Amino acid sequence: MPHFWPVSLAELCLWLCFSRGNIGSWPCSDERLVYSGRSFSARDKVSGTVLSYTRTEPSLLQYPCNDGDPWGRPSPALYLGKKVFLSIDGFETSLLPLTIPAELETPNASVSAAVFVKADWLIMVINGRVYIYFFMGEEEDWIPVEGINSLVTGLSNTHCCYPEQDPDCHAISMTIFAYETGHSTSKSHIFLSEDGGYVFTPVKLSPELQGVLLGVYNFVSLSQTGMLINRTHSGGEEKGTGAYFTYTGSNMSHVSMGFHLKSTWNPDVHVIQDSHLWGFTILWTKDTLMVSFNNGLIVEPVIVLHTGKFPDTSLPFPSSGLCHVATSTTEIAALTQDHQLFYGSLDMVSTTMVHIGEINSSQEGQCNATLMFDRVGMLTMLSPVSTNGSWAYNFWKCTFNLQSQLMDIWPPLPDCPVEILDGHFHNRLYYIDMYQKLNLSATFVPKPGTVAFPMVTVSNPHVLGFHAQITEDGYTYDGSTKYSLSMQLLQQYFSGMAEPHFCDNFLYGGMSALIVDIPNKGIYCIDMHPLSALIKVGCPPTKHIQFFKNTTACSKGLFDQGMLQDNFTYTVSHNLYDPNFLATPQLGQRDLEVMYDFNKLGCPLLLYYDTPWLPVLELWENDAFVEYVSADFVVFEVNGMYNYDYLLTATEANCISQPQNWTTLIKKQDYPNPHTAWSRMNYVSCKNHDGPKLISPSVKYQILGQNEKNKIIFSHYNGFYIFKAIVVDKLYSYCELSTTVSVYVYGALPKSYIPAWTTLTAFLSIILIAVLMGYILPKLSLMKKIPKH
Repeated sequence: MPHFWPVSLAELCLWLCFSRGNIGSWPCSDERLVYSGRSFSARDKVSGTVLSYTRTEPSLLQYPCNDGDPWGRPSPALYLGKKVFLSIDGFETSLLPLTIPAELETPNASVSAAVFVKADWLIMVINGRVYIYFFMGEEEDWIPVEGINSLVTGLSNTHCCYPEQDPDCHAISMTIFAYETGHSTSKSHIFLSEDGGYVFTPVKLSPELQGVLLGVYNFVSLSQTGMLINRTHSGGEEKGTGAYFTYTGSNMSHVSMGFHLKSTWNPDVHVIQDSHLWGFTILWTKDTLMVSFNNGLIVEPVIVLHTGKFPDTSLPFPSSGLCHVATSTTEIAALTQDHQLFYGSLDMVSTTMVHIGEINSSQEGQCNATLMFDRVGMLTMLSPVSTNGSWAYNFWKCTFNLQSQLMDIWPPLPDCPVEILDGHFHNRLYYIDMYQKLNLSATFVPKPGTVAFPMVTVSNPHVLGFHAQITEDGYTYDGSTKYSLSMQLLQQYFSGMAEPHFCDNFLYGGMSALIVDIPNKGIYCIDMHPLSALIKVGCPPTKHIQFFKNTTACSKGLFDQGMLQDNFTYTVSHNLYDPNFLATPQLGQRDLEVMYDFNKLGCPLLLYYDTPWLPVLELWENDAFVEYVSADFVVFEVNGMYNYDYLLTATEANCISQPQNWTTLIKKQDYPNPHTAWSRMNYVSCKNHDGPKLISPSVKYQILGQNEKNKIIFSHYNGFYIFKAIVVDKLYSYCELSTTVSVYVYGALPKSYIPAWTTLTAFLSIILIAVLMGYILPKLSLMKKIPKH
């Protein structure tokens, strides 16, 4: 059952000041021991196996996508230490340790990794096995995952917190990696789930990868999967020199610049990815804190500002190691083993931190607290405190108002150089389809006397290009100059600035983050967050096509709409269809009974059998008509009917190479499936010189389009066809555009079963008799009129 209990409002939050003599003297804005009003006793025993954390230093995991909660509720959080605690109220109540049912893990349950999938959904590695844990609702639920056939130690995922309910954003959050660390990369086991952890599949690795695997990460805004690897060295050189990221995805691979990540012989390497997908990546071990603003391509150490109380310009390594590092959207905080607290801002150019405070404690070298950002500028230090005679734990909380703390630093920190940085595109997701452009703008007001101006960056320049321009745009009420930043974004391949070898895979598109920020704006700019948008160069989810219907069988009275809706069926003769879609007669099969799906097809398009037909496709987006599709497309009859043909041959269509056709493409498949046999990814136009040699010029040309003269011709047949159209033009759209239409063909008179030569002979005989009668009858009439002598 969930670990929270009903109490009265008066009992819910009773605070007691915690003994400063036991913990020390932090410069807390608020320090307290928080516990529930209800007292717990020995009767409050936990059921199942109590979870514990494998690492010696505690850790805290927060669900990152609760910033927009309309009720202001805190994000669910998981505390990992000697005991594991799950809180949905920001640790504002006493908690029992988290347990797993004994039938799943006993007698010990050691957690090596955990990630949030959703606000009520966790995945954990316990004793090397992976479990899904649902904790909202009436009952909690533990589910072993499927597909992982070896023990693993690590998990990673990336959250898409953009507010739109978007399928691409959902897919990002559902992508989970499970992997084994501390072994040779080529021999490590990596598993991928794309459904939130229910089912995993193995990931194949290149045998050429050298070094020890430390982690696997989904770098969404780079459209790549990144693996953190540590090269091992022989001789006197320290292990851990030369860590790097290697990237794979979109049919390309490359590696990052190397960096020195101390203690990487120990697999305890923490990697934090920002939830807004900007590309900020934080790496830390006990002896290292490094930051990358571009998904690990360049990794640099954090810089500490010189102050009167802390004259150094780097964290106190090696005299003291790190206990815990926490981040928010643009903030970072670090706690060391000698109980010093550092705070800073994530910046596009360099990340800087400043010393906030420290305590004198007899427990130096011990990490007994974690950090948690409550909101912008508010940081909480958290530690569980056991209670006598009970399984329940209270929580010591020390909250820092960082804005207030920064004002006490000497010498004073530089002021924030910007008054306004605003843009309507912030925290939104946009799509750019083939050849499209996106125009965005932002407003910027620098403080008088400063020279700060915004910088525009994209996380994936191989995919997304841009043009930016700053112009003066009037004045604010207090007389400050206001500037307008105009940005035009487009696919890099069409920007005219791309190097061709970087854009070989432009047909696949990709993701990129757009970030507008003030470089080196300083730690004081707590509330001046960067402007960002996630740009998908790919298919907009609302874009689709449909057939144009000018005349239907319902409008002409051939069929009644009610009849088609009432379980209407029709029959396809056994000699008119092929279930394998190879246009080959199938012996011994029965007639096919087809149930008409009116909800999907509507009234059928009405066509005369003897008139060649060119389907007209309409492009729609957001339920609005865009244009008539001019791109190449193909059609097939979904029930395998093949009693229709095409008007043009390859020669008549001006092909210079052999055109593709349905039969050859379907034969290439292990299992015939016309829905996937021909697509924009495998289409090759016969108008290209690099295609196969034209060896059958008389073969029918099966490509249709508004710019082609090709059409569909029907046989002498009355009846239904269900056609599916697929746009195959590579450069028309990233979307897999397809749609289905029903067609009713009419007008074919019943065939005569008398042989044609007999009919022709009879017809000629009738004509001959008519001619003879026309000649003889007037003669006979004239002869009757001649008088006899």
